[in-house]
Amino acid sequence: MHTEFRNTKVICFDLGNTLIEFGPRQIANQYKGLTSKLTEMFGSCDTAKLKAIRDRQIVAPYHDGYRENDVEECCRELIEEIYPVKATVAQVEELAEERYNIFVEIIELSDVILPLLTDLAKSYKLGLLSNFPCSRSIRDGVERLGMTQFFDAIVVSGEVGWVKPDPRPYQVLLDQLQGDPSECVYVGDNWLADVQGSKGMGMKSILTTEHLPYEKFDHNPGDFEPDKTIGRISELRALFL
Repeated sequence: MHTEFRNTKVICFDLGNTLIEFGPRQIANQYKGLTSKLTEMFGSCDTAKLKAIRDRQIVAPYHDGYRENDVEECCRELIEEIYPVKATVAQVEELAEERYNIFVEIIELSDVILPLLTDLAKSYKLGLLSNFPCSRSIRDGVERLGMTQFFDAIVVSGEVGWVKPDPRPYQVLLDQLQGDPSECVYVGDNWLADVQGSKGMGMKSILTTEHLPYEKFDHNPGDFEPDKTIGRISELRALFL
């Protein structure tokens, strides 16, 4: 175990681009699936407009006081900004269900993750905290990939109403884990949501750069620095085992 983390009792993880890859390739596949569904429902879809709307929606919480998106409102916006229609409740729900199906189907797990979680869970409490408006997508996706069993707590921003780096999602996670922030380490890929958020809560932070993040944020004067930066998630073995 690395001496810097010898007091650690809890290890918490981000999901996208930390435990699973969810970067430009996965986003492109999501756009492809949404385009197909919208075309089926309403006719030819303006893919450039779809991408512009989704790109705006993805970063919207960071410009709205970290308030999480509402999935159905996002679906309504997609329909009504692309097509000259007033979306019905049934149409919004149908598109929201397709979004759920697309996410659960496209996420994948590398071969190193389950063995790593298996070994870490023998010595530490493990938590998962993910920014995503649809909690069902995260919970069902994590279950499908076989990871649920390893986590003592799973928190999704869509359930809290706020996204990281806001302290509220972190506090919900800490409360569920009954963890002292000084004994917790948070592992994530996002400079703002993961590093600034966790350090602001008094946790240690590990930044992983293994996957290309979709959301990119500038480093600002006065920002917290991560306690460690790793190029591969497998490097956690040398730090904690």
